[in-house]
Amino acid sequence: MGLTKSIGSNYSSKRKSMRQKQCRRKTNLMKKAYEYSKMCDADVYVGIRLRETGQLYILSSDSSGFWSFLTSQLVSYYPAPNFITDRDLEKAMDNIKVAIEQ
Repeated sequence: MGLTKSIGSNYSSKRKSMRQKQCRRKTNLMKKAYEYSKMCDADVYVGIRLRETGQLYILSSDSSGFWSFLTSQLVSYYPAPNFITDRDLEKAMDNIKVAIEQ
């Protein structure tokens, strides 16, 4: 019985570490897309769909409305997509900077 617990906890820690890595990569990809949109004055639309859960993460820095047709189609998707705008990322990055300075 003790043997199965140790195997289970090892599996759990590997799974947790993999999810943390995925989250970091997703966050970094969103930050890079945001930086690209600001530096190059470009409209950027990035979508990430996790195969395991079907969850969607979407970054839109679209000021012209060019990508709005995609957003309207994805609203009915289940589970509901997480829409992130460039303003949301600006606020998050500002909060991180403030926390670091303190």
